[in-house]
Amino acid sequence: MENKPRLVFGLGSGFVYACGGEGKWKEVLPKVLSSVPNDILISTVDMPKVAAKVIYDCVGTDRLYLDSGGFTLFKYEMKYGKDNPEFHDRCEKMKKKFLSMLRTIKPKEVFELDNEYFRHDPDLLSPKNYCREEIRDILGYYPTPVFKLHQGFQYWKDLCDSDLYPRLAIGGLAQTRAWNTNTEELALMMEYAREKGKKVHLLGCQNVEAFKEIQPDSVDYSIFQYAINLQLAKQDLPELSEYKDLKQRTMICAVSRAKQRSFLYDSYQRSTKANNDTEI
Repeated sequence: MENKPRLVFGLGSGFVYACGGEGKWKEVLPKVLSSVPNDILISTVDMPKVAAKVIYDCVGTDRLYLDSGGFTLFKYEMKYGKDNPEFHDRCEKMKKKFLSMLRTIKPKEVFELDNEYFRHDPDLLSPKNYCREEIRDILGYYPTPVFKLHQGFQYWKDLCDSDLYPRLAIGGLAQTRAWNTNTEELALMMEYAREKGKKVHLLGCQNVEAFKEIQPDSVDYSIFQYAINLQLAKQDLPELSEYKDLKQRTMICAVSRAKQRSFLYDSYQRSTKANNDTEI
């Protein structure tokens, strides 16, 4: 059986509505998703529930990931301060939307609501933290913990040694573009996780060289990069200038570029396996 692509396509509302206005996206989007074998990640932050349901009905549980919006809450925390009532209100609204989304769709993997506002136990491993118990009550399994480098290698080891969480995620580096500056440490973490039989996902990593060094089980990034794909669409259709006329082509360019990136990841995976087999 052929391995599933390791690149998970991150989709936002911009990608969805680029498939067509006036409800046409409901017809076009399933066709697009059916044309690619990659898993799909959507976010609580910007994905309307109606669009999430259309995506879920198309790809099903086996191809769907859900991000909690933890990174967006981190940005709110930086803006308002962790003790600010406005920040607390944002956290509660995100939690409400996140849990509501989980009652609408049934993804195969969910990333925990990883903000310290939702930490209620000094023990980081505790199911009481980051809405883990509430998610388990809805889905029947705990969410994937999101590890950040500042939490220290001991916590990573504890996660790997725990029977509660079969899959782990590493996040917190997308904004800083710091994947390539931490590859040695991340590679050591991956090695320990493999020894313990864990699967590891990298959140928001577009750095191919870092991917090669770290070799995670899966990785995602947001494929609808507006400026780049709009420019490519204009090159393909120079007679058009308005985004409303170019948006579907922009979506096609996004999928095309993501397929190329996915091929790079999987080609390296196959190459590495072949080299290892040769050495044996």
